[in-house]
Amino acid sequence: MAGPPRREVFSNPFFVILLGTSTLFVLTALGYLVSPYVLMPDPARRQPGAASRALADWLDRNGPLTLAIEFLVMLLAGILAMATDPWFAPRSKSKQRQDPS
Repeated sequence: MAGPPRREVFSNPFFVILLGTSTLFVLTALGYLVSPYVLMPDPARRQPGAASRALADWLDRNGPLTLAIEFLVMLLAGILAMATDPWFAPRSKSKQRQDPS
């Protein structure tokens, strides 16, 4: 006896792109919000390492453009995911029972 068919978590590849880009967008936004505090000179606290300063400098220069590109990729992936969802969605059981093939 065969078990139930295996269900794919993300049958539509555009959902994977949307999820990955959304995660990257959130991380970039949080990094962009924290970068001024990393760059702020404060003698009372320990200074960040060179890698932290380099990332904060990069986010300070390129953060808005990076966020805009990530937002556009998210928007495009979301639209494509919604538009192609009927092609990737599994057929319902009631529709399978009606089809003779």
